[in-house]
Amino acid sequence: MADEQTAVIQNGTAESNAINLKPFDGSGLVLITAWTAAALAFKACNTIDGTFYPVRSSAGALAEITNIAANVPAWFKLPAELEGAQFVKLWSETAGVDTNQGATRFMLVVAKG
Repeated sequence: MADEQTAVIQNGTAESNAINLKPFDGSGLVLITAWTAAALAFKACNTIDGTFYPVRSSAGALAEITNIAANVPAWFKLPAELEGAQFVKLWSETAGVDTNQGATRFMLVVAKG
């Protein structure tokens, strides 16, 4: 069964609202329709109102989607590193530093449970 949620990054900010990915089996997609140049990384927390930290691979690399074309709608595979994460924020970043979006961005996240 797939779970659809909308993540929103407000104009002039770099992080979305928290979405709940539990249960997530490691397969899912995010639809990005417009974008200010940056990578899309992820921050996770075990509670919806706790402190969110960047999601990294076992080698320490950010779990991120790169090469997002501005204003070219596309579906992107969610990184496998999100498996097991419950609450996640989508994070617009470049080299681990916030990259504020130039308009409000609505992204559809479809995670398979």
